[in-house]
Amino acid sequence: MPYGPWLRFCAALLLLVSCTPVTGKKKRDPGAESPTGQAEPAETQTLMPRADPGHVQYLERHSMLFKSSEMAKVVSGSGIAWRNTAAGGPSGLLDHADTWVLIHPMTMLTSSQSSTFSQLAESATWPVLREIGASGVYAAPVQGSGFLWAKGRKGLDSGDDVVQYDFSRTAGNENQYKRLMQGAISNNIIIGSDLVPAATGLGPDFFLALRGVREYPGIYCMVEIPDEDWKLLPEVNPETEGAVLGPARVEALDRRGLLPKSMREELSPLSRSGGWAVTGAERGVDGISRRWVYRYYRNPTYAVLNWEDPSQAAHRILSGSAVLQVGLQGQALIGLRFEAFLGLEPVAEGAGKSFGIEPARTAAQSMGREINRYGGWSWVRDDGLPMDVLGNFLSSGVDYIFDSVFSPAAEHALLTGDAGPARFMADEALRLGLDFSRLAHVMPAQDGINYALPYLGRAGAGPEGEKAAALRDSMRSAMQAAAGKNSPAPVQENRLYTTGAGLAAMALNTDPASAVKDIQNGHALLIFFKAMQPGLLMLAGQDLCGVLPLPRGAQGDDRDGPADAVRGGYGLGSVSSMRAVSTMGTARAPQLYPPSDIQVHNKDSFLRKIGVFLRPRKEYGIAKGRLIARPATKEKGSIALLSRLPDDTLLLSLCNFSRNTVNEVIKLSDIPGAEGARLSRVTALTTGGSHSVSGRNISFTLGPWQGRALILGAGKSAGTNADADKSADTNANASADKSAGANADTGAGAGTGAKGKAGQKKAESGKQR
Repeated sequence: MPYGPWLRFCAALLLLVSCTPVTGKKKRDPGAESPTGQAEPAETQTLMPRADPGHVQYLERHSMLFKSSEMAKVVSGSGIAWRNTAAGGPSGLLDHADTWVLIHPMTMLTSSQSSTFSQLAESATWPVLREIGASGVYAAPVQGSGFLWAKGRKGLDSGDDVVQYDFSRTAGNENQYKRLMQGAISNNIIIGSDLVPAATGLGPDFFLALRGVREYPGIYCMVEIPDEDWKLLPEVNPETEGAVLGPARVEALDRRGLLPKSMREELSPLSRSGGWAVTGAERGVDGISRRWVYRYYRNPTYAVLNWEDPSQAAHRILSGSAVLQVGLQGQALIGLRFEAFLGLEPVAEGAGKSFGIEPARTAAQSMGREINRYGGWSWVRDDGLPMDVLGNFLSSGVDYIFDSVFSPAAEHALLTGDAGPARFMADEALRLGLDFSRLAHVMPAQDGINYALPYLGRAGAGPEGEKAAALRDSMRSAMQAAAGKNSPAPVQENRLYTTGAGLAAMALNTDPASAVKDIQNGHALLIFFKAMQPGLLMLAGQDLCGVLPLPRGAQGDDRDGPADAVRGGYGLGSVSSMRAVSTMGTARAPQLYPPSDIQVHNKDSFLRKIGVFLRPRKEYGIAKGRLIARPATKEKGSIALLSRLPDDTLLLSLCNFSRNTVNEVIKLSDIPGAEGARLSRVTALTTGGSHSVSGRNISFTLGPWQGRALILGAGKSAGTNADADKSADTNANASADKSAGANADTGAGAGTGAKGKAGQKKAESGKQR
């Protein structure tokens, strides 16, 4: 009997057995479909002498770095990067969409098992947007999150810990997105979303980095710790997420030359949340077990990308995201969430407190230019940048940036009735020469209201520094006092988690259900103040329905943090008005106003009230204006602003944030730049009150929480004929229900008129895709 075939069979069988992993508890099969419809990671614990090659391949197929290579092939050697540059620069976006509605998919209740994209694509959406003059819908985050890759993590999926390019189940799928885009194009609406953030969740790319796969460790700010130094690390179960390293352990690793003792971020006066975390032992593809220390932002479930790594792996991930979102999906406005990059550089021992903007500024510059090249516009979403660095970012190549001049100053004025901080910030912004047409004025929602007040913390020593520090402390104390009275809104790390309607309810310190009309007035005033400034206006979906924060304990054991208070679900339309919980388990928050599609047909609704002054923004070019002065006012709750509009007319706005009736007189003769104002032609945009003109003076009477803006006719230098001007003192509030005309009564045509060439180009390119 020949033994050759028999021996070969035995050898093959022995090899097969030796390569089969010995498994423990198996949680999910590789590639199994999750309840969300996404393929979930394998969680097989193995005793193999090296990482399971099959599992590594599975992770790589789902990684962003792998898919970024596919995105690069779309651009390389093609004309995409040369023919789609955003037309008209930053102002090109304002020609088409100066007012946007921001939607957070995890907070939006949908009908049945419908997705956010499907819900927004319904025909009822478009009349709502037209009513408020909004030409942009901004949905973020829409990518897959790390929550579904986590092992035993408690709480709710916020969606913020992005780990994939693919849409999350909550947001929708490719076909649903295409349907949304088709509806948007038909209604002259453009779409926007966030780029992959600077701190991602823990997903395939992170798991591959832990296994030492090729350049994946270069994606993150992470350091491999040698075996002999493991004694300096705490014990961490490989099945759990990273454990925070305390100062003593960081200092010990610093002495070993492995970590910097201090990062500029940690010496910032803003007290940003971040640090170093350590993983458990993870066996790599080469059979070597490794432990890593990585930089995190907020908590160890957010790993910070390493923008400056020589592999350029992080840059490639962000670049791939830009190609996909702008070049292929046709998104017009892209948000940059690069706050985790701020101050991400070691500092020498003994360095004083300072604020570092690198590599955030460099990353924003690079990605802003790339987004422009593919035909989109960018905006920096960080709400904690000091006012004096905004210009630095804007000059780097980004198109817009979060308005930290009047946020939280405007919200604070509504909460306390004191507009003093807003007046101070306006004066400082004018002194610094900020271009307000490049600012994004954002209404508070799921991110809360940031009371870090970074500019006031950078004023330095001396009397001015002491004054700024005192102002910062008094604002925080007043906010804490108001939040502790009669509000479910929590406060953490100087951030007040509430909505626009919730803020007005807090200021009233009463049962919201018994004060809906007053809450609407305060809510409308805050929107009015932001809308009467040059720049982008970003409304939240919660604004349209009067969403309040969730009552304490409403989310039960699922509440993962203070942000969940304003991440309660809400129904934007009537089809979802009966839903009590979202598909991801988010409890429904209280809503003071009817569904938005019902409000459109009610002349007394909140939606119709704000639409009266929002639609004319585009007609009069308010978003493209230039803030030139802050006229003096006498009352504590009053603030006046003067802007020059593109046609050389002037916009004078006055807001009363107090709960008392005020009388103010604005003397135009005392204001540099207002000399040419023609007072024979005055058009009013208003939430209430009255005004009268006497010579070069304008007298205002405003009731509690009322605002009034006047378009003052241009002087002769603008080419107008004084004899042809007629008095046109129109009150948009009183005339809200008149038929469309040529004045500001209803802002006729402002939301549906001809869009600029840049908007046409964007819509056409999206339609082609």
